[in-house]
Amino acid sequence: MTDYMTLDTKLPPYLPFPRFLLGADLTQTAKLLYVVLLDRANLSRANGWTDEDGNIFIVFPLNKLADMVDKGPTTVKTALTELEAAGLIERRRCGNGMPNRIYVKQPDSQDIDRLMDRKPATRQPENRPSDSRKTDRQMAGKPAPNKISNSNLKNNLSGVSESARILGRYENVFLTEAEVAELQADFPSVWQEYIERLSEYMASTGKTYKSHATTIRRWAKEDRRKGKGGISDYSCKEGESL
Repeated sequence: MTDYMTLDTKLPPYLPFPRFLLGADLTQTAKLLYVVLLDRANLSRANGWTDEDGNIFIVFPLNKLADMVDKGPTTVKTALTELEAAGLIERRRCGNGMPNRIYVKQPDSQDIDRLMDRKPATRQPENRPSDSRKTDRQMAGKPAPNKISNSNLKNNLSGVSESARILGRYENVFLTEAEVAELQADFPSVWQEYIERLSEYMASTGKTYKSHATTIRRWAKEDRRKGKGGISDYSCKEGESL
């Protein structure tokens, strides 16, 4: 039974959520995983789980981690790679048949600024359009050029969900979790390659597509029909470019 909070109300068990995550340029899944791993690291510290250098580590099997956050193993793997690329965790192999050790890192002020490079310090309370949000505070500083163009592109793509993930080397491919899962299922060995090729192609030509998932699916099916292993035709037919 739910009830109002009072001065004597005891909070239910909760996970620590560092404030820097609120503005960090990370997917929601990656943020959730960091919170879970940080909580488990605190448990490891209480149990004295340290390596020969005194650093705390955790052992968290992928399937259990996926069940805990209610995500698929592939999605969790992608989020772990994202956290590792951001310098928030480090995974170390421990030999055949042994689970990896995960070291949870805590960023300093410079690392936090780097993680929040899409959201510079607030300057004045003037609302303006912002990446993946309807409105946001006016920001101080100048984001990288491709950040602005990507934001505008996402806002102008018809049918793109606000929860769509930003993918590709040039951060210009937008796919929802469901679309990624479908591409993984239909093209398990090459789906990531098609994302990267689409990203590179759009960045080099300036062309855009109404649906990135549909474009990747069409390219992959055409290549499969022709018996080719890579994308051979990048031409943009009438009606595809916005």
